[in-house]
Amino acid sequence: MPHERIMIRELPIHADHGHPGFKVGDFIYHEGFAQNPDGSRGASIAFRHRHPHFEIFWFRGGQGRIQRDCDVIEVVPKSLLILGPGDIHHWTETRHLEGSMLAVSEIFTSSANFSLPFRELTSFLQPNGSRSIHLNSNEDELIRHVFAIMRESEGPSNFDQREVLKALLLILFSKINGFQVGRGARPRAGQTNPLASEFKQALLTQCPRLATVKEFAQFLDVSRSYLHRTVLRETGRAPSDFIHDRLVFEAKRLLLHTTNSPMEIAHHLGFKSTSYFSSFFQRHTDLSPREFRSRRVA
Repeated sequence: MPHERIMIRELPIHADHGHPGFKVGDFIYHEGFAQNPDGSRGASIAFRHRHPHFEIFWFRGGQGRIQRDCDVIEVVPKSLLILGPGDIHHWTETRHLEGSMLAVSEIFTSSANFSLPFRELTSFLQPNGSRSIHLNSNEDELIRHVFAIMRESEGPSNFDQREVLKALLLILFSKINGFQVGRGARPRAGQTNPLASEFKQALLTQCPRLATVKEFAQFLDVSRSYLHRTVLRETGRAPSDFIHDRLVFEAKRLLLHTTNSPMEIAHHLGFKSTSYFSSFFQRHTDLSPREFRSRRVA
């Protein structure tokens, strides 16, 4: 039902088996349920939920359909799916869907070793990001090997295993970036300052807690004017435009997946009044919050 309670399911990825920050494993989904190793039916995967971490799925068999916020994504073998922190999602159809999944915390990917390759994946996680990649045979074989070695490296903690897993994650992130470029998702010419990418990544995890250019500038430890100039030069858009897009996206999430009133949503998103929130939402969508909700629910 459209107004069912949103569950938050946390995976123990921050301190698991001595490998803080990520977890990798296989999955089998069938008819809306996870399948246990003995073949019995496990937990439901059909309820709406979200995570505080990133998830990267690789599919090797079956078919499925996942609803992520306002979008429905078809998944098939030889494809990747990327979900970001806070994405509200649930599986609407699964037919012997199987593969591997990596869960990785935002804190882990913000470390010096991982920030460069991983922050480029944030283009997938913007409101208009594609979220999925269909792989050719060579790409699929490469991803299969990476996941297989990561699974084999799970176990008692030691320095060598941790370093191997870190190297494999770097390979995975870098290859996904290469797949993007190979499909025409090329970065704007002249993008050399990492601040724009860091700002986009912060949008994923800090909005709506942060909702102004000044607040994001303080979070990123730069001046407001420097953040504005850099993002505008690197992307062609002002940081306020990205913030407005994200606030509209968060508002749509809440209108679609909760029974919260426009007043409650306005308060959650930091608007000073319901009327200001309603005019802001209508200016960006041509619909009032109530009209948007009624059309999506109908």
